[in-house]
Amino acid sequence: MLEIKGENKGEILEVITQETATQSDLQKFKDALKAKKLQEEPVNILFIFKNIDGNTPKAMLEAWKMVTLLKSIKKSAIVADESFVGLNENIEKLIPGVSISQYPLEELEAAREWLRE
Repeated sequence: MLEIKGENKGEILEVITQETATQSDLQKFKDALKAKKLQEEPVNILFIFKNIDGNTPKAMLEAWKMVTLLKSIKKSAIVADESFVGLNENIEKLIPGVSISQYPLEELEAAREWLRE
């Protein structure tokens, strides 16, 4: 399941994911990112992961189709519970120029503050 918040200009785009991400979830994220990019660029994104159970194969394929959109991201904060495996150092290398920081769930506000800086 995926929920999107902060779609208005000047707001941080928040993507809340629980359990398994599907192809339609990633399409929803892609559409929200495209719309946000039209309002302002660069874009800062807050990802909140809870009870992550992986991605479907079709969702992973859809994610790779979004690579060109990722260039519009300046900063991304990942806030996650213990079900999230963790940030791989290679992720930052795949998306050059994007600052990525990871926080535990109890530091959600700290993540938001970092994105506003």
